Amino acid sequence: MPIQNKFIIPSIVLAIVLSVMLYLIGYETPRENFIQFIGLYMVSFAVFYTLWLNKQQWKFKHFLILAIVLRLVLLLAAPELSNDFYRFIWDGELITRGVNPYAHKPDELISQGPFYNDQYMRMLYHGMGELSQGHYSCYPVLNQLFFYVPAAISDSITANIIILKLIIVLADLGVIFIGSKILELLKKPKHMIWLYGLNPFILLEFTGNLHFEGVMIFFTLLAIYYVLIDKWLFAAIFFGLAIHIKLIPFLLIPFLYKKMKWRRSLGFTALTMSVVLAFGAIMLNEQLFENFMVSIDLYFSNFEFNASIFYILREIGFATKGYDPIQTIGPILSKLGLVLIAGYALIKAHRKDTSIFTGMMFALVIYYAFATTVHPWYISLILIFSIFTKYKFALIWSLLVMLSYFAYSNLFFEENLLLIIVEYVIVFGIMIYEIIKNTSNKDVGLQLKSFFSD
Repeated sequence: MPIQNKFIIPSIVLAIVLSVMLYLIGYETPRENFIQFIGLYMVSFAVFYTLWLNKQQWKFKHFLILAIVLRLVLLLAAPELSNDFYRFIWDGELITRGVNPYAHKPDELISQGPFYNDQYMRMLYHGMGELSQGHYSCYPVLNQLFFYVPAAISDSITANIIILKLIIVLADLGVIFIGSKILELLKKPKHMIWLYGLNPFILLEFTGNLHFEGVMIFFTLLAIYYVLIDKWLFAAIFFGLAIHIKLIPFLLIPFLYKKMKWRRSLGFTALTMSVVLAFGAIMLNEQLFENFMVSIDLYFSNFEFNASIFYILREIGFATKGYDPIQTIGPILSKLGLVLIAGYALIKAHRKDTSIFTGMMFALVIYYAFATTVHPWYISLILIFSIFTKYKFALIWSLLVMLSYFAYSNLFFEENLLLIIVEYVIVFGIMIYEIIKNTSNKDVGLQLKSFFSD
């Protein structure tokens, strides 16, 4: 016992330091101060990983208590690194007033009397920024229903933020629970889930910056869990719900087919699509769906942030054509990424439980490698999938992706291409090393067999 106490004290100190770091980032660091932000984040990440390395000193329930405390630390912090929450609250307010958020752009509504004269709505309008002001809502229907909940309760921005954060915290705790159950099925240590649950990246992007990827991850993991225990009906329902938080799980459906066999796969796909259509019918008709898709398409043809392959092609475009080729190259890259993902899902066998997660993880890597916009919180799904595999490059990515927030340190939101190069060279370099390490085989025939089978 004395020896245990000797080691527990440093871990408690680390937990306190991590809490203080998160508090300083959440409450005392303006997003313009990149040096302070990245310095505090690097320290918090180092403390988190040291704490995880000493995981044998903590029981699972002690880590769970710490995970809850760290989220409560950020509960009252206004999201500093994203203003998306203004649009969340705006959309929720529209629903309470009987206005469909897919029917009108904020620019159209704010000039009308009921909205122009409403100080609260004007505050939300100015807070969301120009990009959001001029476009239809891009958030699926179930996400809209979550936005509606706090809006129906309060007309306070602070109250809305807290309620939305509580929804995300509950989803995050669900991810920890379901993730630990999946680790047990895979016969992996349950403490691996804390690479997600205590990661400052997850804490800051979800509870801190109020991104609903955490809710999407909960439904996605729940769906995969039911596939693993051979209950595809429940899996299809939860997969449909995940898609109605964020559309990205659509890409992952083919990676479940070989596990379920083809007959069940058809039923799974049909039920998933039925859930998607049923929820969509609550708020969407043909015209409103078209409005929704117009906003989605902007991510491929107008928006660019923290990209990899696209930025290389963009520089070539500047050098040869004299202009940014995003409107032509962006859609082409997105289609190319989808083709590669489909080919990967069909050619590579994904029957074993661990290989399903590996396949999904690399599918998302392909997708974001060809994307024009890769916000930090986008890689959260890659991170959670990596926990169930041999690959750990996503953990490094969750550290380095925050370098992209340099763009907020200047008035024109200009990115530092050197920092982006550092991010991708290190992350993709480690990823390639891990692929070679995990697939190398002296016998070329065995290599090919390993590729086309489990």
